[in-house]
Amino acid sequence: MYRPAVVRARRRACLEPWVIGLITFISLIVLAVCIGLIVHYVRYNKKTTYNYYSTLPFTSDKLYGEFGKEASKNFTEMSQKIESMVNNAFHKSSLRQAFVKSHIIKFSQEEHGVLAHMLLIFRFPSSEDPETINKIIQHVLHKKLQDAVGPPKFNSEFVEIKKINKTETDNFLNNCCGTRRNKTTTQSLRIVGGTEVQEGEWPWQASLQWDGIHRCGATLINDTWLVSAAHCFRTYKDPARWTASFGVKIETPKMKQGLRRIIVHEKYKYPSHDYDISVAELSSPVPYTNAVHRICLPDASREFHPGDEMFVTGFGALQNDGSSQNHLRQVQVDLIDTKICNEHKAYNNAITPRMLCAGSLKGNRDACQGDSGGPLVSPDARGMWYLAGIVSWGDECGHPNKPGVYARVTAFRDWITSKTGV
Repeated sequence: MYRPAVVRARRRACLEPWVIGLITFISLIVLAVCIGLIVHYVRYNKKTTYNYYSTLPFTSDKLYGEFGKEASKNFTEMSQKIESMVNNAFHKSSLRQAFVKSHIIKFSQEEHGVLAHMLLIFRFPSSEDPETINKIIQHVLHKKLQDAVGPPKFNSEFVEIKKINKTETDNFLNNCCGTRRNKTTTQSLRIVGGTEVQEGEWPWQASLQWDGIHRCGATLINDTWLVSAAHCFRTYKDPARWTASFGVKIETPKMKQGLRRIIVHEKYKYPSHDYDISVAELSSPVPYTNAVHRICLPDASREFHPGDEMFVTGFGALQNDGSSQNHLRQVQVDLIDTKICNEHKAYNNAITPRMLCAGSLKGNRDACQGDSGGPLVSPDARGMWYLAGIVSWGDECGHPNKPGVYARVTAFRDWITSKTGV
């Protein structure tokens, strides 16, 4: 026979009031200690960015005139050398964990040599003493650069640094060509259905609007000049009816300017696609900000090679014969060899020396209507971006064996200078 379990009632024990008070007191102490430890950890482990402006006197086997021009090949090479030497100096020092980057802003010629003007960026725990940090940075630069093997050769005794704030740092960077903010590495299919970009990613992009309606893209090359395609102005020629807006949205731009004049290449003759380039002068200069500043222009001798990283951006349609978009989009494209682009299955010898092809022979990555005049850009070894091409023409959008065709900027470098002084 099964027996049910016997359930016995238990007498409930009650804690004495003083025990409850003791437990509460101990709990509060533990909580206070935990909060204190968290505050201590946050306070003493939170890192703060420290920005410095530095001048470094040096001598070189190159004459100043060979590397003094911003964005030139020699400028890039000299900047790379100096940045590499400075980076090595900090990586071999006690500051290696705190050092973020160095960045050459410009070179200037002085009475007794040449000065490299450089930004230095560090991240230190907030608890560190700023004066101590300054002294250590100064010591490392003096000591390490004195022992560095050149060329160039630094006069480390006269190396100077000055702490600057974020606004000053941004101003210096924004006045350099080809710098970006909020960089993303997302690879999109194409502007046709591609990736929307964040503010500051492509700060030189402009929207050209006729009577307030977007027609073409353009690229800011200094505070008063834009580069675009000649065919954008084939029908619409009156500069007074054009405006240029900047920022990632057309409807709510960061800034807007009218056009004073438009200069179309003298050899552009419709319906030919050759010499498809123009420049437009803004009615007044635009102030440089994180969201709006200029691209670098390459030397005429610079070569871009198949396989180089390139992006094209624009407000164009998501499909052939579609409507323009309010938000700027980007797509990574491949530079395609002209011989391949001139094959019968592609463009059958229609590509001239003043054009280049970029996209994908498989299709899907391309610009489209409304992107005309916009930038095709590529970075140098320092991550500074250069204008390689101008969106010109193509057989519809994103078709196999029909990549986008661009005006080759290096072929027009001297022409751009002759019209704009840039």
